[in-house]
Amino acid sequence: MTGVPLALDAAPWPPAPRTPQGMGYRLFSRFRIGTRLAAMMVLAATVSALLAAMGIRGLAVANESLRTVYEERMTPVRSLAQIAHLMLSNQLQLQRALAASAPHANRARPALQPEEARRAAQAIEHNMLTIDQLWAPYAATPKGPKEAALAERFARQRAVYLQEAVKPTMDALRMLDYADTQRLADTAHNLYERASLDIRALTDLQFQLAHATYEAGVRSHAQTRQWALGALLASMALLSFLGAMLIRSIVRPLQQVGRMFRKIAAGQLDTPIAVHGRDEISTLLFELRAMQSRLSTHEKAIHQLAYFDPLTRLPNRRLLRERIQRALDASGQDDQHRALLLLDLDNFKTINDTLGHEVGDQYLVEIARRLGHTVQPPHSVARIGGDEFVVLMDQLSEAEGEALTQAEALAQQLLAAAARPCPLQEQVHHGSASIGICLFRRSNASIHELLKRADTAMYQAKNAGRNGYCLFDPALQARLENEATLEAALRDAIPAGQLALHFQAQVDQAGHVLGAEVLLRWKHPLHGHVPPAQFIPIAETSGLILPIGEWVLQQACAQLSAWAERAPTRHLELAVNVSARQFRCPDFVPQVCQALKQSGAPATRLVLELTESLVLHDVADTVAKMQALRRHGVRFALDDFGTGYSSLAHLKRLPLHQLKIDRSFVEDIVSAPDDAAIVQTIIGMARNLGLSVIAEGVETLAQRHALQHLDCQVFQGFLFGLPLPLQAFESWLAQYPAPLPIFPPATEVTANPREFS
Repeated sequence: MTGVPLALDAAPWPPAPRTPQGMGYRLFSRFRIGTRLAAMMVLAATVSALLAAMGIRGLAVANESLRTVYEERMTPVRSLAQIAHLMLSNQLQLQRALAASAPHANRARPALQPEEARRAAQAIEHNMLTIDQLWAPYAATPKGPKEAALAERFARQRAVYLQEAVKPTMDALRMLDYADTQRLADTAHNLYERASLDIRALTDLQFQLAHATYEAGVRSHAQTRQWALGALLASMALLSFLGAMLIRSIVRPLQQVGRMFRKIAAGQLDTPIAVHGRDEISTLLFELRAMQSRLSTHEKAIHQLAYFDPLTRLPNRRLLRERIQRALDASGQDDQHRALLLLDLDNFKTINDTLGHEVGDQYLVEIARRLGHTVQPPHSVARIGGDEFVVLMDQLSEAEGEALTQAEALAQQLLAAAARPCPLQEQVHHGSASIGICLFRRSNASIHELLKRADTAMYQAKNAGRNGYCLFDPALQARLENEATLEAALRDAIPAGQLALHFQAQVDQAGHVLGAEVLLRWKHPLHGHVPPAQFIPIAETSGLILPIGEWVLQQACAQLSAWAERAPTRHLELAVNVSARQFRCPDFVPQVCQALKQSGAPATRLVLELTESLVLHDVADTVAKMQALRRHGVRFALDDFGTGYSSLAHLKRLPLHQLKIDRSFVEDIVSAPDDAAIVQTIIGMARNLGLSVIAEGVETLAQRHALQHLDCQVFQGFLFGLPLPLQAFESWLAQYPAPLPIFPPATEVTANPREFS
């Protein structure tokens, strides 16, 4: 102990009362509390380890039972169920093919539709191959006598079903023989009905075996649980007894400390404190003596520091939260409205930067004085930090409209007080403020939520031009929260493998596929398909567009390299959109060159699409970067041409390869002469500049004919193909090599293709 406790011991304290000590205290007081607790923890850890070992054994037994059920029993169940489903699918395919029959041109009897018959034959053949693949592993597994007999009987019936029904039916479908197909369909149905009984019996048998295995595991687990429960009860009794003794040895002295604290809290700072023993509690009592002698002199200072801002003398954040909580508690008892007004000084940072922080503090003190005079009870004002103040309005009207009027009236008074001239360092400063208003009643939100709402409304007032107030808008708050959630999720999109590239074909006037545009897609496990129009702006503002853009470029180059190795796709080009932030990055050119070098992609097949606003931001820098990449063979297209402002002088300087007509002009090109004239002008200008033209957003044959009439060379849009994943896009290319555009299968189309284009 230092000199302070010695001085206290020498002080004329009243005699300390002697308190009776219990058996637990006499037994344990010679040991420090840490030693006592350590011993108890070792004992508890030992008991826990024993119980955990028994629990692990029980879990292992249960796990083995569940593993047996899942791996040895449920796998055959799924295989048999799928076989039954595929056999039923064959019947449905036959019925569909027969139902699609139509009267023959020269005969009255119906005939099979070639396309439906071919599709049904292919589907049945595929189903039978799948059945073979499912049946082979099941047939090879060990079986009991009953299961083996059922499996052998089903195998025979399946062979008869295949030879007498399926194969002849597929031949009849391919020969378009309606009568034979109908006859064989009846035969197949009868054979399927007989086989389905056996497959159902096999499935039921597997379920019975799985249930028996599971029950054995449950019984073993129950026995282990009984042993563990007995050990747990015994250990609980022992630990409870020892714990009660230990607690008693600690609690009784602490109760004495508690009584002293309550007396000190009540202002009885001259109460004598009795000290017994040599453990930590005794040390605490000695320290309490020293604190007791100083509390009376520091009590007011502590309260001031705890609840008031030292600069402005206004209530601080802590006191404000207590007052808000009291207001929330009171609001649960009545129907009155209350309000939070969050006031933020406009351009306060300028004062600190130009005049210094001392002058800034003087300005804050003056504003606090004005706010204190403006806000009268039952309302209160507090400073929560920096240049932010909060006004809590209490006892407003029960009618929402009247309460809002009262809050707006006070907000206007606060704005007027902040706008009054304020002399600062021999000059007059004319300031202003922005205020966010949040009404509440009936405890409909937490303190954090109320402050968050007021803060959101205040920033809305800032964005509206400052020197004003705004009422909290739930829709704005929801949008901001949704954007914040998506931004957090987008940061993990690349490592989580949630981003994917889709490809939309670009075709010439003859319908030949020249290449594709790369379109980014994001599928989140919780948010689902997030439209690019929603997550691309978030990526732009957050800076995530840089790693995302680099990833897209690397993936596109890797795909170009893969296509270059195959003759059917060697000629394809890939167009990649480049964001303004990505293009203005100093290392953009080396980034593109590195992607081409690592992938081995032909640079002449890579087309970078730039927007008008991007290329005109810094023309000299834009031209330098474009020319550097052109020397490597990379080509450039000007995207959404016609929607911005581009002078011919700038276009002549840019080493462009292609102009891309915006979809807004293509959409009404048939019905709007003005749009047709604009498109014609763009095509003519591009021809004079030696540039090719591609029209995007082509969705109808009429639009395509109109563009062809205007001599547009290349098209892109839903008429020729939707944006597809790589595998689907390559399958589409391989399936439809003809020059006529074919719309991709409906299974590849999202719910709203426009939303993701």
